[in-house]
Amino acid sequence: MKNTTAQLNKIMQNNMQSLYVAWGTESMILEEVTRTFINRMKDNNEDDMNISHFNLTETSIDDVIYEAESFPFFGEKKLIIVHSSYILTGKQVSSSVNHSLELLETYITNPSDFSIVVFLAPYDKLDKRKKVTKLLLKHAEVIEATPASDHDTATYLKTYAKEEGYHLSRESLALLMQLTDRQLTKGKKELEKLMLYHSTDKHITDETIHKLVSKSLEQNIFELNERVLKKNVKGSIELYQDLLNQKEDPIKIIALMIAEFRLLLQVKILRSKGYQQADIASLLKVHPYRIKLAIQKEKAFPQSVLSQAHHLLIDTDYDIKTGRVNPEISVELFIWKFSTLS
Repeated sequence: MKNTTAQLNKIMQNNMQSLYVAWGTESMILEEVTRTFINRMKDNNEDDMNISHFNLTETSIDDVIYEAESFPFFGEKKLIIVHSSYILTGKQVSSSVNHSLELLETYITNPSDFSIVVFLAPYDKLDKRKKVTKLLLKHAEVIEATPASDHDTATYLKTYAKEEGYHLSRESLALLMQLTDRQLTKGKKELEKLMLYHSTDKHITDETIHKLVSKSLEQNIFELNERVLKKNVKGSIELYQDLLNQKEDPIKIIALMIAEFRLLLQVKILRSKGYQQADIASLLKVHPYRIKLAIQKEKAFPQSVLSQAHHLLIDTDYDIKTGRVNPEISVELFIWKFSTLS
């Protein structure tokens, strides 16, 4: 993320190249890239007519090249932002648009000096085997919008709140990170919601975070499993009904519950064999923070209890898939059955 910040600073200082590729799934960074280029054009007093947007699922790359090779309208520079640049990936997109990749390849090796073309690829990876992708990565400046590390996400959110004049304690920041799955884009959106709510007192509290921050399905499953393990039947069913009211698929809920209990069992077994948190995360290929939470939870319950829940959920899943049980009531039946086990 430090590299991205430095690249954006260069753009803001009017140090711009002819070709850019911004790729990755962190939408906040992609939005920031777009905003930075547009603001730079406006600061240079370029006419709005010299800023164009194209979407490759709807428009041919031929039209993009034609625009890039056409002289600016009452100005010195043109900015062309190319959205959904799936042609740089292996992604299959349903579209009737034909793209002349040879035309693009020729342009990449000799771009117009008055045009800035920015390819936005909101995908998890580029296909570096493709000739057009190889050429673009060679001749363009690449801006990575890949998921930020926990440290970078925390630093950004803390700095953002401080710059806007808000107090966000270390504990509240940790809670916000936890409830937004430590994702930068989601964290910022939820922080902006909290800042709007606290626009008068400028003090963001844990209470407000719990009240306003939207929990992910995974977060809700984590809480649901905890209530199940504590045999809190009423609380478990209430949370499950809330998920159904949010149009969550009961089959997906069952699958996530099974995965969560499997992780708890794996962590418990590995810890009993002497493995440490970092080793477990590496071995299971799971984010260290999830392992940390799993360790905190599994410590409170014997392996036999975790195994009972896991096996009973697998039986429930089987009953659903064989048509023996209505999917919507399957979780409730599981909750009641597990609560009666000794």
